[in-house]
Amino acid sequence: MIQVEPGMTRRQVRRLLGSPTEAVDDRQYLGRYATRSSLDLRIWRRRSRSEAWVYADTPRAGLATFIHFRRGRVEKVLTGPVPGRGEPVDGTG
Repeated sequence: MIQVEPGMTRRQVRRLLGSPTEAVDDRQYLGRYATRSSLDLRIWRRRSRSEAWVYADTPRAGLATFIHFRRGRVEKVLTGPVPGRGEPVDGTG
């Protein structure tokens, strides 16, 4: 399996996985995919926005990989049900 690691650049991720299915900012991500925990609300209010790339059916059909970038580098990677079918979970697969 291809590993996306914290600290990788957008270019490195694109080389490994290709173009994302969708790219969203913090507000879009929280509105569509995340619960409203206190951590989520802190992210929601943050002034400097980050970006998340969504790769549907990665690592396998029915799952999606969510790659969060901060300052142009991977901050965290989450894997969970394809958007619309549940919440992402921590981990990479």
